[in-house]
Amino acid sequence: MMARVLVTGFEPFSNHSTNISGDLVKTLDKHLIVSDPWSEIRGYEINDIEITLDTEILSVDVFGAKLTSEMLSFGGQWDAIIHLGLCQSCQVPRIELMAQNILDMKIKDNSGRQLRQHSIGSIEHKSTVNSNLIFTNNETINAEISFDAGKFVCNETYYNTLSKIHHITTEGDRTPCLFLHLPDYDKFSVHSAKELLLNMIGRILYKPVISVAAGAILKDQKMLVARRNDGENLGLWEFPGGKFEWGENQSEAIIRELKEEFNWNVKSIKSFGKWFHKTEHFDIDLNIEICQFIDQIPNLDKKENWTSHDEVKWIVDEDEVGEYIGIDRLVAKELFKELSNPSSSFTGFIHG
Repeated sequence: MMARVLVTGFEPFSNHSTNISGDLVKTLDKHLIVSDPWSEIRGYEINDIEITLDTEILSVDVFGAKLTSEMLSFGGQWDAIIHLGLCQSCQVPRIELMAQNILDMKIKDNSGRQLRQHSIGSIEHKSTVNSNLIFTNNETINAEISFDAGKFVCNETYYNTLSKIHHITTEGDRTPCLFLHLPDYDKFSVHSAKELLLNMIGRILYKPVISVAAGAILKDQKMLVARRNDGENLGLWEFPGGKFEWGENQSEAIIRELKEEFNWNVKSIKSFGKWFHKTEHFDIDLNIEICQFIDQIPNLDKKENWTSHDEVKWIVDEDEVGEYIGIDRLVAKELFKELSNPSSSFTGFIHG
């Protein structure tokens, strides 16, 4: 597979003699190889992607802020666009998922311009990357998700690019565009910035692997399953749970998800392992957590706080309910096999 990517950085500005974003761009080769960022958790191998890289170092003024959007207007086409910028106050890199429609410059740009509370559009623009899929697992990346790209030229550039993408393309055909704010040299390095950049390009271009936590709530020799009442999974049964948020582990994710989806308070007891599942548009890294309710079992007929399900059921056999989502039936079968084992690792916490 081959792809073409545009990466931009900025020249130094204000009292800065360097700008790590522009310095990084200067080090990039015209041709790069990007590997699968999910290779350690994906259940199969995917070939590397050959990248043809276009780069620009933008001026810190209105002309630099408009350059990428003008390139798009004149027919520029890329499989992804990544803007890089300096964030002096950042302790770690920030993955910006929102461009604001306001400029409020605390300092002058390189042309002497200083706009205060100045509107640049009627609405804010979200990043066109599929952030719900590609940012469910942060692996070893020390970076933050942010919805505030500031109100200086970085944000102006991001806004102009996203605005143009929305103007010239339709839903489902929009060029993925992302802004990365990089800390200054006292906290970060060009080498680390390049690793982050390649990881982000990989996340955008490869079929994503979604890390999901699912809760197996056990009582005596029974387990609790839930029936979905939304979307393409309507009527299907599952171990309830959901996607990891950036920075979460599986235990944190399942506690949060069951609180959000049912208003249940649970504790995570132990892992029942990882299960890999392929779908058409993404793959699933399913993390099964053995859970218990904290204190007493809630009223399972009280459904007003449920967000995605319409029924739950204690079962003693995986075939007691209808069709499951994905590989949840196989998981249920393996759980019952463990429950029936006299020397089960579950002994001691499944009663009550």
